[in-house]
Amino acid sequence: MHRVALALALIVAGCGTVPSPLQSYPPGGAMAHMASDLAQDPCNAEVWVTGVITPNADGSAAIRDDQGVVRNLVWGTHNTAAVEWGRRYRIGGRWFNTPDTLWACGGANAVIPQ
Repeated sequence: MHRVALALALIVAGCGTVPSPLQSYPPGGAMAHMASDLAQDPCNAEVWVTGVITPNADGSAAIRDDQGVVRNLVWGTHNTAAVEWGRRYRIGGRWFNTPDTLWACGGANAVIPQ
């Protein structure tokens, strides 16, 4: 009887560690919601951001970094890589106007699944 009670206590305690249901993402995939540059030339990656692809408040594709900061993404038109909602990546590029927006201009080699 004590083993059953112990097992139930462990199950109940573990319920708090179960991940929440999957987040709902805008339809069409992350690339359908990606801002892109105006055919600017590729760049050398000066900045690297690691995080999960998520929609921002407007539903556009962004990356939530390891500190929880959501940074908008601008995809380089020469970048042949693609990202998916909810997946973790390390993306290289440059800041696009402000450190709130990462320009993923480094090309496909600067988009690294984690």
